[in-house]
Amino acid sequence: MADAILSTMNNLDYRSVEDALSGCLWDKHILTYERIGSTMDRARELAHKGAPEGTLVVAAEQTEGRGRLSRAWVSPAGSLSVSLLLYPSADKLPYLTMLAGLAAAEAIEAVALLKADIKWPNDILIDGRKVAGILVESGTARGKTYAVVGIGVNVNMDMAGWPDIAGLATSMSAESGRKIDTPRLLRAIVDEIAVFYTAFDPAALRNLWRARLITLGRRVTASGAGAAVEGVAAEVTADGALVILGDDGAEYVVVAGDVTLS
Repeated sequence: MADAILSTMNNLDYRSVEDALSGCLWDKHILTYERIGSTMDRARELAHKGAPEGTLVVAAEQTEGRGRLSRAWVSPAGSLSVSLLLYPSADKLPYLTMLAGLAAAEAIEAVALLKADIKWPNDILIDGRKVAGILVESGTARGKTYAVVGIGVNVNMDMAGWPDIAGLATSMSAESGRKIDTPRLLRAIVDEIAVFYTAFDPAALRNLWRARLITLGRRVTASGAGAAVEGVAAEVTADGALVILGDDGAEYVVVAGDVTLS
């Protein structure tokens, strides 16, 4: 029964994924699950087994999904979780979060026909509420540096079932008022990543990503390993760090952490 419900809500199964990704750059090594613990964990396992670049792990539901800092990421029926295994060169690795965020935003916007914004560093928003998140994890396997690029999207989630996060999160279907074709969205995401990854241009990538940032010019509170910083998000560096003009007059460069918009 559960599997039937998942397929109905997300029209996402092995055949639909295979058909949607046919002919794309990475269509040879695809693992599709209706339910899995974590697509990130599975992709990492595959890296250690020697899986090739472009291996995709796709799921309609995760039971142990996570975001940055090992926080739980809600991935119920109606969502899309995809993890892509890459073996990036050293110059590409620092840009993968930026690249994946831009790719997801452009794909979501193209499919839902709604403006998709990026909140630094890795949240995709529609009308100020989170619709997707990005997680990039890297490591070494068999003497090679690998990266797993994870994207989780609230596609056809019924937000009425999640009242505790309704003010902070949304779904593509809730915002567009119609059911979203999940395999089509998956193809759009994979194609966008492929374009930015193969024709890698860090300056152009940063400019496109920056243009979607809603963080710049806003009052923010940044928290991380040290003391919290309050001020105005003034700029992003070439490699995506956030520059904050603090209320104390000092300039802070935040490489990683949480940012709350005021």
